Amino acid sequence: MNGLLAEALSNYEILQPEIEFIRHNENETYKITDKLLNKKYVARIHKSSRDFSLDIFGENKHNIDFLSGEINILKAIRVSTEIPAQIPVKNRYGNYVTILRDGTPVTLLTWINGITIDKIELTYEILFKLGKMIGRFHNFSKNFSEVSNLKRCSYDKIFLKKMSFKLIEGVELKVLSSEQFKIIENAINQINYFIDELNYEKNLKVLVHSDLAKSNLIVTENREVVPIDFGLSGYSSCYMDLGSLFSHFNDEKQQRCIIMGYKSVIHEPIQAKYIEAFMVFQIILFICTHIENAHKVDYFHNAINRWSKEFFIPFVNKKRIIFDF
Repeated sequence: MNGLLAEALSNYEILQPEIEFIRHNENETYKITDKLLNKKYVARIHKSSRDFSLDIFGENKHNIDFLSGEINILKAIRVSTEIPAQIPVKNRYGNYVTILRDGTPVTLLTWINGITIDKIELTYEILFKLGKMIGRFHNFSKNFSEVSNLKRCSYDKIFLKKMSFKLIEGVELKVLSSEQFKIIENAINQINYFIDELNYEKNLKVLVHSDLAKSNLIVTENREVVPIDFGLSGYSSCYMDLGSLFSHFNDEKQQRCIIMGYKSVIHEPIQAKYIEAFMVFQIILFICTHIENAHKVDYFHNAINRWSKEFFIPFVNKKRIIFDF
């Protein structure tokens, strides 16, 4: 057990901890099992990996207000929806956020029994439930966002400008060519255009999860789909989450099942062009958070070229990159 984790756990009523490392991206994450009480938790040490850059999220990503916002979101989801979100756990002193001696924040959440969605067969039932769950979350978030003033990131035109600056850094680091930068910058300009359209339609500024990778979707023992890790949640259009899903579930049949589940709850028109815009947004966001250490990754240059060919260039040229509906 490393020093930070040992100090972190000493702040909680965990009597006989068994520790399993999960991952280290924006947080250092562990599964903690109290063998004496047979209780399971997720411990998160909020210190990002050197391979994962949080620069574009600003200085506040790991401050107490930001983490408290995530805690309040989880608590509100538990109270206001049927989604069995994780439960935040207080430390020995009655606080949800623990600050270690070196200033590093720590949070503890309950563990959800199940497996990540990438480890099961993606049946119609599961994909439909996934779409339905996101629809329920959006119904909740539309009302929650109106009455809440949580410290969260806004995925808007200002954020896109920060992404552009991060891409310029990629050119300076020689992990992006000038041509690759130009292609991505054109895609960002097109996203800005669609954000203006959505602003005109008053379809922005709801709470979104924003990071719906398969590793953040748990299928429970009851075959329900539950989202985890709201660390990057923020304010944007609901299409930010649909774009996130479509960037990870890229098979047309899977996407159709997800949309059917979503529309069973959300009785509003869904436009493919906006899903495409935020799908491209999500891909570029991935590039920006990994660009500082891209020189260590052999596939990065080829991946940029593939994304340019399959997504960025067709998107800018207004060619369909997902099915129409």
